[in-house]
Amino acid sequence: MEDFGTVLAHWAGFYTVLSQVSATFAGLLFVSLSLRYALLNQEGFGAVKRLARHTFKAFLFLVIFSLILLIPEAGALGVAVPLLAVALYALGTTARIWVEDAKEEGADQVRVRGARKIYLLSLLTYVMFMVVALLLLLGETRALYLVVGLVIWNLALVTASSWDLLVELKNREKADLG
Repeated sequence: MEDFGTVLAHWAGFYTVLSQVSATFAGLLFVSLSLRYALLNQEGFGAVKRLARHTFKAFLFLVIFSLILLIPEAGALGVAVPLLAVALYALGTTARIWVEDAKEEGADQVRVRGARKIYLLSLLTYVMFMVVALLLLLGETRALYLVVGLVIWNLALVTASSWDLLVELKNREKADLG
């Protein structure tokens, strides 16, 4: 069986590309939202702003997960502990946003369709990252292969979230103009 460093080194290209793609998407989302700053700060857009914050952070978490997996010669402990810490933080921030969203149920709130599902699926994703980190702490290097599915899943999830968010904002802009 290959040692942890060797197994991880085989995936360096994948995680390099993942960090670049995630950072690019985060930047594009940032620019898109910046262009709609006035709209986002109108009364009743709290739910939309929460989803935007969650989606932006989710892209950044993907960048951080990738960077953790690219740390040279970190070993299983050097990867598992930061991965666990970031996954716990991501889980906590997502849970807080989900609770805030559930509390603000007003009819006057602009909502993005499917936002709660995105929060729930993100929570499950971060729990799975924690499981992977714990498996790595136990010396199970094959858990690295689970990370591949998780990052692809999460990238698809937050990309879809970005699209839904921007479509909702565009529809609101049209409604305000028309």
